[in-house]
Amino acid sequence: MTNSQFGKSFNTKLQDVDSRYSWINDMIKARQELVLLYMKILSISLSRSSNQNDVCYPSYEDVTTFCEHLTDYLSHGHFDLYPKIIELIENASGRSLSIAQRTMPRIEQTTEYLMRFIDKYAEDLNEAKMKTLQKDLSNIGKCLEMRFKNEDRLIISLRLVHTIVSQA
Repeated sequence: MTNSQFGKSFNTKLQDVDSRYSWINDMIKARQELVLLYMKILSISLSRSSNQNDVCYPSYEDVTTFCEHLTDYLSHGHFDLYPKIIELIENASGRSLSIAQRTMPRIEQTTEYLMRFIDKYAEDLNEAKMKTLQKDLSNIGKCLEMRFKNEDRLIISLRLVHTIVSQA
């Protein structure tokens, strides 16, 4: 899969929600920024210099910047957004929905994997770590894609519950 094809598999363009949930739009924008940073370091790690034996690595600054944004994204989701979405779904429906019960463990799984990446690359970068970066980035891309799909499920559930409640 080429770099440009891989970037197209991310859903960074979930439809904007109405003004009641502008904080979801903020999450979508943060997701877009995260993917841009990811694509930047991925494209550098996939490139080769004119000498095919030389590998190009992203700068340490680019990698640590990505790790910082990833940390912020994960934290904001777990400590602010997901609890708010789940509470709104439960309040609107009067019950706990199974979508949240099925989705949150999947999101937590991705968090654990992404945190291991951050622990490895956020500090003390050296050439040995940079040699494993390309492989790890490929796995991070798959993990982000899975995470985004599960976040989307929560957001879509919120929309559906509110649509049903407003029509009742």
